[in-house]
Amino acid sequence: MQVNVEQTDPCTLVLDVSIDEQQVARAFDSSYREFGKYANVPGFRPGKAPRNVVERFVDAERVRQHTLEKLVRETYIKAVQEQSIEPYRDPQIDPTDLEDKKPFTYRATIPLEPSVVLGEYNGFTVEQPVFPIQDAMVDRQIDQLREEHARLERVQDRGVEATDVLIAEVQIVLEGDEEPEPAKRQLVQLGKNIPGYDEALLGLQIGEERSFELAYPEDFDQEDRRGKKATYNVKLSSISSKRLPDLDDDFAKSVAGVQTVDELRVAVRERLDANALRVSNEIGEQRIIEQILERAQVHYPDILVREEVEEKYRQLSIDLRQRTTSYAQYLQQIGLSQEEHQSNLFVEAEGQIRSLLALREVAKAEGMQASEESIDGEFVKLLQAGRITDEQFEEYLPDPRRRMQVANALIQQALHDYLFANNTIVQVVQTDTPTEIQEEIEQETEEEAETEEE
Repeated sequence: MQVNVEQTDPCTLVLDVSIDEQQVARAFDSSYREFGKYANVPGFRPGKAPRNVVERFVDAERVRQHTLEKLVRETYIKAVQEQSIEPYRDPQIDPTDLEDKKPFTYRATIPLEPSVVLGEYNGFTVEQPVFPIQDAMVDRQIDQLREEHARLERVQDRGVEATDVLIAEVQIVLEGDEEPEPAKRQLVQLGKNIPGYDEALLGLQIGEERSFELAYPEDFDQEDRRGKKATYNVKLSSISSKRLPDLDDDFAKSVAGVQTVDELRVAVRERLDANALRVSNEIGEQRIIEQILERAQVHYPDILVREEVEEKYRQLSIDLRQRTTSYAQYLQQIGLSQEEHQSNLFVEAEGQIRSLLALREVAKAEGMQASEESIDGEFVKLLQAGRITDEQFEEYLPDPRRRMQVANALIQQALHDYLFANNTIVQVVQTDTPTEIQEEIEQETEEEAETEEE
């Protein structure tokens, strides 16, 4: 066996392994002896038939594959030991064709442990945006609460009005389609349709039909319909009006456990403030991390990025199943092709890996560790806060995986505290909070409220 070693980057070694024909022949002989023990060869006891006879009763391709795997496994272990290599993950093996009594070669690409050389990691000055909570944001949260607790009441004596909820038979004839879609019974909520749709239905009475033509907007979720015209045939079956609960003290008690509407507004504002602070801190911390990364040398094997992307796909798959949404529909919703989405995930994963490795090195340099006592204390806090049950407390406390999760969270918090204490944070109040930041703050607040109701 001959081995040639090449380091292609700081975290990748390539081994080119060559095996002579005698070793290949011995490996094939060994494989046929193993298969012969289980082959049913007439006239011979198991394992006693000669190879030339066994060959007629076993699958040659299975023997070849078995031999290839055994050759690679045995020679790779030997090569790694001889070269004093410490692999970080399993190698990627690229073999040539394997034939009996002929030389065989393969290439093993071996990931090595990530390496980080830190430069300066404190003493920076960064700006941290501060997002004041506007009255309009509080109003929207309260309006959303009222929407969530609204009741639907059937209406018989009038036509369709804005904000109604309808049941109708809807047929869509898409421009260019030879066979129109069959009519479907649908729930139609006014205010959540393409431009012009709601207006076309206003005044329609129960039992009446109406046809109208509209064009799908260019940013429509379904890519194949963007910009296309369609004829809608709508037959109205029922009208329900949405009755919002009165914004009074009783409502405040029912949704937030407070005594008055004023107290409800205070509670909503406090929750929005907390989420605005979280977003602000994340931005400030990320700006410090960017400064650290500019001064650090961070190297890692590609396998880390691939594993991170695979985990993102796994989490996305779980989320889409819960939402009963296909991957194709998801791509349409975010307006990306599969290639663009995958590229974005790789870029995101690379950034996360670089940040994680650099911060881990900062934690090591500063001696940040989570003691057993502090981990125990976190479980006690979770129990006292009602976030875990007594049974879960008894189960989680000795569980190594759970304890590691808590330890990581404690170190992450210690890192956050260290970065903010050892760098200059200049808070800049935003007079005009970007729409996407407002949406993130409000969305997080809505999700928290939904979780508490559950």
